[in-house]
Amino acid sequence: MRTLAVVTNIPTPYRVPLFQTLSDELPEQGWKLHVLFGSPGNARRRWAIAEEGFRFSHEFLGGINLRLGTERILNTYSGLGEALRRVKPDGIVCTGYSAGTVVAARYAKKTNVPLAIWSGTVPGPVEREWWRVILRRWLVRRSDGFLAYGSAARDYLLSLGAEPGRIHIAWNTVDTDRFLGLPLPRGPLPSEPLRLLTVGYLERRKRVDLALEAVAAATRRRFDVLLEIAGDGTERPALEELARDLGIADRVRFLGNVPYDALAARYGAAHGFLFPTGRDIWGLVLVEAMAAGKACVASVHAGATRDLIADGVTGYAVDFERTDLVASRLAALRRPGRIEALGEAARARVQQGFTLAHSGAGWRELVAGW
Repeated sequence: MRTLAVVTNIPTPYRVPLFQTLSDELPEQGWKLHVLFGSPGNARRRWAIAEEGFRFSHEFLGGINLRLGTERILNTYSGLGEALRRVKPDGIVCTGYSAGTVVAARYAKKTNVPLAIWSGTVPGPVEREWWRVILRRWLVRRSDGFLAYGSAARDYLLSLGAEPGRIHIAWNTVDTDRFLGLPLPRGPLPSEPLRLLTVGYLERRKRVDLALEAVAAATRRRFDVLLEIAGDGTERPALEELARDLGIADRVRFLGNVPYDALAARYGAAHGFLFPTGRDIWGLVLVEAMAAGKACVASVHAGATRDLIADGVTGYAVDFERTDLVASRLAALRRPGRIEALGEAARARVQQGFTLAHSGAGWRELVAGW
């Protein structure tokens, strides 16, 4: 049995189920999984995950998390070289273009072990930092395979020089079963508000302010809507003030941090879902919402929107800067049968191509070539 070492930053509620799936499935191809976490957690991620529930081989390195601004965390992956020499893997998969990937690339070259990059990275503002592009191209040249979150990440890997035949799509997803079991929504009664939900960190990039602008525009049209915001962050005070300034404080509920195990209930209570991000390499909350059968209005600036949303069929893909357009999409959700039709199509889209089994298929394709 060969060992596949996966080098990643921290355990999260959406990665742990994937690792458990891979741990169950990869032995059929002669591989056993061992995950090397850079550290148990960091200041930006507030999840409480019980390690005793992990059903896969793993260990924690002595990495230090360095905060770079409000959104970026750099993990040093201290002790990774020593761990790789001890584990002696037959193949390595590393998350992104991190310090851990650099260490693993050097180890792989010395030991002639195949290395793959697992990434959702797409072009963005960091492209102005020329050294990042040079580092990424260097790592791509030294990698034997690639796992892309979706089509946008695949295209970016191609732009960095990756060979098309070495790129496998391992759809970025969650344990969809916890959301697929929710009852499909019904549209609001004439006397009910349209209940909307958004989930995520309250940071500038997430553009929750644009969701508030859309709710205000709908309210001006005498359209009854109620928005729940699950999440916390540096922008919360400003967003609360904006809701007051827009005159919609009674139409918006700030829920704060919602434990991951309680999120399904929030999805279940909503008619629709707003994903207003200004930039996301993927967007797992959209996968969750669609699996829950929600009618989604999703930003065109997210990788997940590109792959999951067929505009007007499985949801709406919009630029949230166009407030009137977003408000018109919200109005459309009140049409008889519209929420039900979009929710059913959204759930079917996830079931047909974005479950953990579909993600695992990309991993199996990768190691099959090793």
